[in-house]
Amino acid sequence: MRLIVLERNQWRAAAIEINNEFTDIWAETLTNRKPSQGDIILGKVSSVLDGKNAAFISLGSGKPGLLNGEEFVLAQGKKTAGEPLPAVSECVQEGQAILVQVKHPGVDRKGPIVTELIKLTLDHLVYMPYAGYSAVSKQLTTNREELLQFADKYCIEQEGVIFRTSAGYIKEEALLAELQSHRKEWLRILEQSSTQRAPSMVKKNSGLGEEVSKLYPLHRVSSLAANSSEAVSSFFPLLSKNATLMELNEKKKKLDKLEDTILNMKKTIKMGKANLHIEETHALTAIDVDTGGVKLGTKNETHFEVNRLAVDEIAKQLRLRNISGLIVVDFLRVEKEEQQNLHALMKSKEETDKRLKVGGFTKLGLFEMQRKKSGLPLSRFV
Repeated sequence: MRLIVLERNQWRAAAIEINNEFTDIWAETLTNRKPSQGDIILGKVSSVLDGKNAAFISLGSGKPGLLNGEEFVLAQGKKTAGEPLPAVSECVQEGQAILVQVKHPGVDRKGPIVTELIKLTLDHLVYMPYAGYSAVSKQLTTNREELLQFADKYCIEQEGVIFRTSAGYIKEEALLAELQSHRKEWLRILEQSSTQRAPSMVKKNSGLGEEVSKLYPLHRVSSLAANSSEAVSSFFPLLSKNATLMELNEKKKKLDKLEDTILNMKKTIKMGKANLHIEETHALTAIDVDTGGVKLGTKNETHFEVNRLAVDEIAKQLRLRNISGLIVVDFLRVEKEEQQNLHALMKSKEETDKRLKVGGFTKLGLFEMQRKKSGLPLSRFV
């Protein structure tokens, strides 16, 4: 497994390469001064909307952040206790300063989404000072009960932790040291925010490396190619202890290959004679499957075979383009039995893409999916 990090004037992209093929690509802008995902900001409540169960938070730059009712610390405490959630006006008042974290950056007309339930991520743990629960990565199949017992033993008050996959392979002393480090950092953030005037930045997200490390087991990456020293210093500490930097010639090939892949992304993808058309909009991503005139038996057989190929290509493109949110696919029309087979094929993609949640066919024959947001889609940068 290799990591390729390409930096250009206004953006940086990071790609995972397995067996000489890119499987995932993420990107970030290098010139954006607006709040980024993971930023911790001392915001100021600009409006409280009980009717919409939300509040808008001024963040100091860009559009106000949307804070939904269930994302307040008070609401999380009520939820943990099994009590009814409070109205937003019981949680905050207009003009009040509030410490929030950016969950999703703003896109075009939409402002960022923020939360009061802040998370801090390090190598093996995600620290949540107000969660009131702990959990273990689904990818970790061993030591799960022992890790939850560790959380019961060492978390205090409303603290909770998420054990990352690597947490299952280190000693309790190391986990405890990381938990204490998180706690110390959180207290520092609280102290710093108490001396600042809202709205103002308290802790800037360290960038793409941190974001990717939350989504992908970078500790398994064996080699890195990057065209900037800043990218090397940001990503290399996150990789395997035995990871190496690629030699100059190999590095150039990998960087050129990544740039070609990004710059040559088209809305229409060929699948032999058949086509897949991807249209990203503000509200959703629409994907259309077209036979392109190919014939593979009866009409129903042709449609199912093209749809089957499309399932693999759609799953691949969602990861390469970092597409998220609501996704609607207009598959070629097939009989009910083939619809069930397509649903099962698409459902199987959830195993390799943990952000993907497959819905199914609607009454009108469209296929619905949802993919958890993480950063911006690649189409925003190229």
